[in-house]
Order: sequence, then C-alpha cells, then structure tokens
Amino acid sequence: MSEKKLERRQFMTQLAAATGGVVLLPTISACTTGGQQVRGKMAGANDPGSLALVTTVPLAKPTSWDPIAFNKARGNAGAIPKSYLPAINGPDGVHKHLGKHLPYLPTIDASSVPAGMIPIMWGDPQKGNAKHPNAARGPANNNEGHWYNWIKIRRAVEGEAEEVTNSYPEWPGTAEQQKDHYIAFGGGEITADSGTNTIYLAKLPGDLKAGETVRIYAHCLTHGEYVDFLTIG
Repeated sequence: MSEKKLERRQFMTQLAAATGGVVLLPTISACTTGGQQVRGKMAGANDPGSLALVTTVPLAKPTSWDPIAFNKARGNAGAIPKSYLPAINGPDGVHKHLGKHLPYLPTIDASSVPAGMIPIMWGDPQKGNAKHPNAARGPANNNEGHWYNWIKIRRAVEGEAEEVTNSYPEWPGTAEQQKDHYIAFGGGEITADSGTNTIYLAKLPGDLKAGETVRIYAHCLTHGEYVDFLTIG
C-alpha cells in the first residue's frame, strides 16, 4: 500500500473515532437542515456556501463526542485556515487555540437576554481554555477583523429540524446593532480587555425547551469553522 493511501486510511480512522462514525465523503452536497460540510478555501469564508465537500458535521451529538478531536480533525481537513494549523496542532493547541473557539453558555442575569435567544461566549475559562478575543477590522489584522460573523443553531436530532442562522455585523457594531447582537459580560464596554467579554446573542429555533441539546456551528472570520453541542437551560 502506498504511503499516501496509508495516510488517508489513518486519517479517516482517526476522524471516525473522534466523531462517533463520521467519515470523509467524496461528493458535493448543498444541505440546509441536514449536516453541513467542510469546504475548500475556508480562510476568509463569510458564508457556508457550496464549495468542495470534504466531511460532514453530525446532526445529533455522538455518544463518543470529543469536540477537541473533532474540530482538530475537521480543521486539518479544511475547516480551519492553513495559517492557523501549526497553532492548533502545536503543544498549546488544545486550550489556547481549539478550546478558545468552542462555545459555552455564561452564567448571567436571564433578564439581560431577549426571549427566544441564548448568550454565547467562546473559550470557557473553567475548562482551562483561553478566552476568545474580538477585534474590529484594521491594519493589525489585514483589515479582516476577528469575530464570529455567523452562528447556526439547530436542535441536535437526526433528520430534518429547523435551523436558525444568526448573522453578526462588524464588531463591535453601532450602539443600535449591539442591542440585537452583543452584550458585555459583567457590563461595561464590549471592547474592554481585547473584546474577551463579548457575549453573542443568538436566536434559537422555535419550540425548544430547557434541557434540550442544540448544535452550535459557527464561523470565526480569522480562524474558520467550529462545531459543538450545548444543553440550554
């Protein structure tokens, strides 16, 4: 067996183990409420459009779900820009880079969150992860900016389910835009502390009840796509 074929078999085996059975698929698909796929040229992608399909995102949370292993494998398959791969594969990759991009629900006053929405932050410090910073477009980031420009949420079940795409304007946005998209953890300005206190307000699909699990599938302008599952309170 050639070295290339062996490497491909090893990668597929590792990816399947990380995702509870998800493997590479050699076709092209445009999916709305089903599983989404990694596509080529992810760097700078502003919309989950139709590019070359590589691998499918699970609809329901796999029994053996490991968000670090899954996002690392998926990132190396194309969901994360090549320029960031040395960081996620490096010695500090788990908490400083991959963990920094995983969503969590901060504990805040429920009255500050509009009905039908949840507050999302990235990089849970209680898990030892670095807090995700945010930045406006400027010379320091090649005028690209650094924030999550879309978050897709659906009930974590197999088959068809309503999926809501939350789109986010230029961070930090105007005062009017902030009311519908961003609030600051602990109050104050969301630009403080390199934007790490930014909470994203995300609309949920209808008819969800407390205790249900949702899939969070989101795109960081600078560092690509990330997937995880959260249980809503």
